Amino acid sequence: MSTERNEKRSGNDAAGLKRPFMLAYTVKAIDDGRNSIWSKIGAAWVHNDGQGYEIRMDALPVDGRVVLRTVKDKDADQSGEVVDRSPQ
Repeated sequence: MSTERNEKRSGNDAAGLKRPFMLAYTVKAIDDGRNSIWSKIGAAWVHNDGQGYEIRMDALPVDGRVVLRTVKDKDADQSGEVVDRSPQ
């Protein structure tokens, strides 16, 4: 593999060197659908050419639904479960 190609891939291959563009969640409705639990199950990085994404999953949702959300703030804690109001 050429040096140029190694440099292009290093951001996605080396954990922690490049922040993901999106986080992947599974969402489970609770309280008769009024609230939901968002559990982080993966992350997505933009390809260097801007033409796609690499998605790495730590788990798969039982219902097959994955929600991808852009990372808002590099200092925000988006690493665990979040209970939030369900969209109406």
